[in-house]
Formats: sequence, structure tokens, C-alpha cells
Amino acid sequence: MHTEIAPPQAEAARSSNGTRWAQRMSAAITVAIVACAAGPAAVLAQSTKLGAYAGTINVSGTEVSPQVLYRATVKVNLPVTERDSRSVTSDFLSEDAPNASVLLSQWDISFKEKSAESDGKFSSWTCALAAPVEIAMKPTGILNVDLDKKKHELSLMLLSTQEVAFNCVHSRSGAYKKKLGVALYIGTGAPGKQGLAPQSFADAARLSAKYTLMPTAETKGQYGPIVQEWDLRWVR
Repeated sequence: MHTEIAPPQAEAARSSNGTRWAQRMSAAITVAIVACAAGPAAVLAQSTKLGAYAGTINVSGTEVSPQVLYRATVKVNLPVTERDSRSVTSDFLSEDAPNASVLLSQWDISFKEKSAESDGKFSSWTCALAAPVEIAMKPTGILNVDLDKKKHELSLMLLSTQEVAFNCVHSRSGAYKKKLGVALYIGTGAPGKQGLAPQSFADAARLSAKYTLMPTAETKGQYGPIVQEWDLRWVR
């Protein structure tokens, strides 16, 4: 016999899957950069000298199990940590860069159980943002700018610093409210694999691109296509 889990508990367990996966991917990015990263104070001091890439990223996409449809506008300030005649690099942990300001305009979650309950019916639930909301999110990532090839690579994970209010409906118990953390990934490849699709630029002082990241071996079963457009400018 199928054991029924209380709807909010079941929903919470399913909803946290994406955030846990994002935390693992954030850890993967951290491992990729920690060997060459200085401490937070050193990074911030260096970025004061070398400037930062600041701008806006529009992102929309899907997640899998539970199904998520999302849309967000992200404002970032990514500190430059190294610069020479051939390249510019920004690699940073969450404490090394200012929090991103993120406007969540859509975050729709839905899930249907694969096994029927004892009455033969399949339980399901949906959640949607209580309202569009602007939140702070912690960034971890890498931006590589190749001045010789005029290509740039990006891998950026964002984790919310606060929970977001959702209005939910369960097929059995009805309407309820919930708060959940959220995560976003933006990049030219899977986390730590940003070399998959480097994007061109005409001037290193302005990096702009439109790129759709399709599911890869690392993201298949977790993410659908991620549609991205960014405009980042070098500032002091």
C-alpha cells in the first residue's frame, strides 16, 4: 500500500531538490576556483584596482522534478581578480562579490505523484510566486575574457539569501502558503564547464551575448533549456 505523506511535507521535500542540486553545483564551481582564489579581503582589494564587470542578465528556463518555470532579471557586480595583456579573469566565492539584486517575475512549480494513493487517484500540487519580488542572491562563479580570441566564458551560480513567499494548491488539501529558497544558474556551459560555448565580443569593456544553454550530461534530468541574455560593462 502506498503511504501518504502530508501534502506540505511532500511538497517541501520535492521543492528542495533543485536547491540542493544548485548547492552541489555551487560547490563544484568553488572547487574549480579555490586553488587560485585569494581570501575575501585580498580579492576585494584587488578588484578595487582592477574594476569589475557590472550589468544585467535576463534569464528564463525550466527545472525538472518538480517542474519549474522561471523568469528573472539579475543585476550583478563581478570583481576582476586578474588582468594582463592577454586575458581578464573574475573568479570569486560567495563572500568575495557583492550580492546580486534579482527580480523574480515568474517562479511556477508543479508536481504530480507517479504512484496513486490508496483510492487510485494521483496527488498533485502547484505553487506560484505570491507576487513578483526583488531579492538578494549570493553569487559564486568564474568569468574568463580571452583578449586574443575575443571570446568570453561565464559560469555563475546564485543562491537566495532569503526565502520567497508562494501561494500553493494541493489536489487533496487545497490552498496553502509556503516560503522557499530559490537558486539560479547562468553560464556558457554546465557549472565548472563554461568552456562549452564561449561568446564573442568586439570590445572587452562590454560583454554582451544571447545564449541558450541546452541540457548537458551534467544538467540533464535537472534543468531544461536556460535562455540567457547579458550585458556586462567594465567599471572602476
